[in-house]
Amino acid sequence: MKRIGVIIPAITDNLQTELLDGIFRTASAADCDVIVLTTATNGLEFHIQNEIMEGEESIYCLIERAELDGILFASQYFIKETVRKFISEKIRKSGISCIDLGGTALGFETVTIPQDEAVCELTDHIIEKHNCRKLVFLAGPEGNPDSEQRMAGFIRSADAHNCTYEIVYGDFWKKRAAELGNEFIQQQRDLPDAVICASDVMAVTLCSTLNSGGINVPDDVIVTGFDGHLCAMSNFPSVTTISGAMSELGRAGTEKLIGITDRNKHSDMHIIFGASCACVECMMDYHTAAMLVQEQIQKDSEATDMLEMRINADVITRTSRVESLSELTDIVDQTAHIIKNYKSLYMCILPDWDSSPEQPDICTTKPFPKQMLCAISKKAWTSGEKGSVFPTNDIVPLLAQPHKPTLLYVLPLHAASQVFGYCGFAYEKADDFTVSVMLFNMMSAVANGMRFLRHRLYAEYLQRKIEEASLYDKMTDMLSQKGLLIHLEKQEKANVRNGIMLVSISQLAAIPNRQNKSIMTDTVMQSELLLANAIRLISGHELQTARLDKQTFAVVYPLETSDTPEQYAEDMMIQLEVLIRKMQEGSAAAFLPEPYYVCGYVTAPAEKCISVLWDALSENQPKEKGFAGIGELKKLRREMHKAPELDWNLGELAKRLNISKSYVQKLYKENFGISYIDDLIAARIGMAKNLLKNTDLRINEVAVSCGYQNPTHFMRQFKERCGVTAAQVRKNGSKKETA
Repeated sequence: MKRIGVIIPAITDNLQTELLDGIFRTASAADCDVIVLTTATNGLEFHIQNEIMEGEESIYCLIERAELDGILFASQYFIKETVRKFISEKIRKSGISCIDLGGTALGFETVTIPQDEAVCELTDHIIEKHNCRKLVFLAGPEGNPDSEQRMAGFIRSADAHNCTYEIVYGDFWKKRAAELGNEFIQQQRDLPDAVICASDVMAVTLCSTLNSGGINVPDDVIVTGFDGHLCAMSNFPSVTTISGAMSELGRAGTEKLIGITDRNKHSDMHIIFGASCACVECMMDYHTAAMLVQEQIQKDSEATDMLEMRINADVITRTSRVESLSELTDIVDQTAHIIKNYKSLYMCILPDWDSSPEQPDICTTKPFPKQMLCAISKKAWTSGEKGSVFPTNDIVPLLAQPHKPTLLYVLPLHAASQVFGYCGFAYEKADDFTVSVMLFNMMSAVANGMRFLRHRLYAEYLQRKIEEASLYDKMTDMLSQKGLLIHLEKQEKANVRNGIMLVSISQLAAIPNRQNKSIMTDTVMQSELLLANAIRLISGHELQTARLDKQTFAVVYPLETSDTPEQYAEDMMIQLEVLIRKMQEGSAAAFLPEPYYVCGYVTAPAEKCISVLWDALSENQPKEKGFAGIGELKKLRREMHKAPELDWNLGELAKRLNISKSYVQKLYKENFGISYIDDLIAARIGMAKNLLKNTDLRINEVAVSCGYQNPTHFMRQFKERCGVTAAQVRKNGSKKETA
């Protein structure tokens, strides 16, 4: 089934409805759908292009996505030139064929309809029935095609009846009609028997001006119009006019667009007789009856509006406090009956309407995405159904299914410039649709409900961010104590066997100027960061680290079945001390933090596990003075073998152990069977052998990597200890690899 798109702004009068009626009657007879892209407001030329108008006009971006077989562009109803150009660009970009119903100014094909015959018939009636011989024709702008046709029909009738007449050019609007009326009142121009106007607006304005100046219509002068506008029929006196031109225009445009011609067609244009040509008898009775009918209509309307406004106010209140999209669509389902005469409705929103919660006021629809989410589809007076994602080129899901020719109005769903999608309303006929306050308010309420949901998501996003931030230490990016407890609880649920160690700083070695408090404070802070950096360097994807207070850290590590927490923790401590020493050597700091630790199994509850370890850490804090014992010396030796390339010296070991240099040498020999210096050389030579065999480093580079400042000294010492040169070890290692 083919689809015809109609581009038109807010449908606010009967002529636009008449145009759409002509389009749909012709299209449905040819088995075509009619998709009306429209708005609830139409910005005037002097209006600033504000956010509301941007949101309204976003619906025309659907031109780029919708699958249409042709477009009818009612450009005459778009007041702002900028909007006309914007829509024209969208149509050209889409490549869809287009008929401009408003003329040729925008460069599209257009259509014309014969209007002279109807005006000729009306003029015949004025001359023959009312014996008018002196006539004035109030035309539109000079050269305007519609005005020229209407004027031609008038002239043909006037000439056929040998009447005298005058042509006065106007503007289809009020200004020139008011000026002409005043010219008659002030006797600057002779009063004719009848004035035939080329538009109803000019006719109504002329009637009003003449009556206010003491010239009675129709007793003193007859006035007629053209268009069949509601303003002519509701005026007093009602204006005799010609109706059906817009219906004819819609039919002609549709026939040209889809390539058909109705050979048996009859014109929809006809005369509607009113009181302005004295064709209504008993004027006073007519006036009295009209006033009574108008009064009753007003009362009925007020009573109905009061109920509908109350329902609408309830909708606005409810949508402003929704907590989910489902709740919002339920409100639409329950209250859609306030929109009159629709057959079915479709609330189509952006599938990612709830994405990017950190930017609650941004929804991108230029262009619309390739898919939309039908949040709810609903037939009148039945329960709605929640929908799913569908291709945007189908516009609404209904059009992708077998169906009868459908008249669908599509309006933007937006809150100011924030566009959430659009709503489609299917109607039986064009007369059933109207841009009512109920429709406008409901669309606004739903859009504001979606904006409220976006801001709710934003608030939840901020809360999550705050909670996430509380789980991490800002300075080190490790877990906070709260974050660690949550991690341990998750590990417990996963039944993972973990060990945990708490590491802190007991004292600082080699601190100059201990009396200076500011230096002391800076030094302590730097030592905390040194420890934190060292922990980060050894932590891998299997480890989880946390900062519990300024200088206390936790490391959680997985354990195999045969592992104990102490084995893993001791090895990790050696790595930490080596890393701290390496980082301290590369800085200007003249201090060295001395960490200590406690460890154990992770047990439940996590909070109690941490508390017990923390108490143990406080109890096991090393004393600031006195020899720590052989265990500390052994730990220092392991540290030295781990990184022999560092600048180890006897004085530093003595400071770390709080004993004299000679006592260090004595204890070292007694416990390890080797002197401190020979043990250091052995460790460096062992490291050198490994580098010579397993790397491509040059011998000079190997020497430096092992802590030797002088390569010659390294090579001499290597040969003395190993019996072969470093070059021979490198050569033999290469042969083994080749073999």
